[in-house]
Amino acid sequence: MATLRNTVPAEPLVVDEITLDGRKVQVQNVDLPLDEVRLDPRNPRIANTVAVSITEEGPALQKRLENLLWEDDDVRDLYRQVLINKGLVERIIVRPDRTAVEGNCRTVVYRKLREKFKTDPRWQRIPARLLPEDIGDREIAILLGEMHVAGKNTWTAFEKAGHVYRMHKDFALTQDEIAQRLRMSKSKVNQLIRAFDVMKNQFLPYYPGAASIRKFSHFDELFKSPALRDWVASDNKAESRFVEWVGTNKLPQGVHVRQLPAILESEDAIKALSEEGITAAQRVLSEDNPAINSKLFRRMVEMTEALRKAQMDDIQRVRRANGSKARRITQDLKKALGHFLELCGIDD
Repeated sequence: MATLRNTVPAEPLVVDEITLDGRKVQVQNVDLPLDEVRLDPRNPRIANTVAVSITEEGPALQKRLENLLWEDDDVRDLYRQVLINKGLVERIIVRPDRTAVEGNCRTVVYRKLREKFKTDPRWQRIPARLLPEDIGDREIAILLGEMHVAGKNTWTAFEKAGHVYRMHKDFALTQDEIAQRLRMSKSKVNQLIRAFDVMKNQFLPYYPGAASIRKFSHFDELFKSPALRDWVASDNKAESRFVEWVGTNKLPQGVHVRQLPAILESEDAIKALSEEGITAAQRVLSEDNPAINSKLFRRMVEMTEALRKAQMDDIQRVRRANGSKARRITQDLKKALGHFLELCGIDD
């Protein structure tokens, strides 16, 4: 490994200074030989998605990591962008041992471009920022949080939550500290940590794979809702039931989780959800509440609530004159409602 650290760059060093956790840190801008850069098994796109066997090491581990990242459609899109741009917009960041702490996907893209364009010199070396020897994992976690969670270069929601979780669990940052550093509310930090915990430790072990990580929005919605948080707190089987509903596609979209509070109030609806899915549960609920799946009844409920809360300014606009537009709109509504009641066989 010492050989790598003593590698002399092809060009003079350019030194930048960044601040990490209150400390000034100098990093070197270098173009490293691509073969020196190693992919990091702790990269969020890998570590939070699949368990890489600890028996693999060296070239075998590197090839597996490369294949896993290459399966991601986002990485293939990045490949096209880098090819069109003929290079990187931002340098990768590497440890002194040349492990990429930031830029694993870009490293894979360079490897694939070198495979395709074997004699093109631009894909033989990769622009990098080399961290100093004395930087620790905690500082690196803070750096990645600033870049990918709080910054504009964001990870996916799942990767972001995974990093917040790691900052809290592995590096003992309090939720208040994380909220301040990443410029988000403490409640949001707590929501991400809880959502990631359930997904990582209860969902992915039973439903692994790249497609499963795209279901993070389901778990985010679970802990976003006060009613569902109360359900989880009061029912020790709630999390396992939710995991099964998501894993067996009973809740195909994250937005469907928002309907769970209403479903949980009906045993028949819960049974329909467990056996057939969200559509069946909606059908059960709609028998008692047609506003759930009928635009007409939903708008009637909304209009009823709006009329109950009518402001005096609007009421005065109807009162002012017989020929006013506001009065005609109100009269048309009255006639339409009367006609509807008549068709329904309801006396006015």
